[in-house]
Amino acid sequence: MKLNFIKALALFFVAYIIVTILAAATTECYGLISNLPPPPPGVSPVQTPVFLATVPYHVLIMLIVWTLFAWIYFRKRRNINPSAEKMETLNLAIVWLVLAMVVDCIGFVLIKHQYSLSAHAFYVDYQPWISLIYVAIFLSPWIRLCMARWGGGR
Repeated sequence: MKLNFIKALALFFVAYIIVTILAAATTECYGLISNLPPPPPGVSPVQTPVFLATVPYHVLIMLIVWTLFAWIYFRKRRNINPSAEKMETLNLAIVWLVLAMVVDCIGFVLIKHQYSLSAHAFYVDYQPWISLIYVAIFLSPWIRLCMARWGGGR
């Protein structure tokens, strides 16, 4: 099956907005209830105690939401050739991963706002978490495929 790029793109942006809101809300809510002192000036936002305490949950949020959106992408499909389905799954995983990397760079590094980071903070200080998030995005369509095959449904 050929990748439906428009559908993949639309689902990407909806999922991206959802995971961004959920991850930010998780960190902000934890910050409100934890009563941790504010970080000293000059500390990278990704190295603050509040962020470090919640970032593992960001990876879990990514895994759940991206897998759900992969399921949405493939739902209502019947009698897909297994090798074609694997190829479409690979294409979806690659497209979403590349889009996530580009949108992250533009939205969190290049465009300056309250949550923007320097390139060093985003790509170095945010390790291993940003890499794990990208792995979660890439694996999500594959998890959906495994669940569909093991569960007997699409």
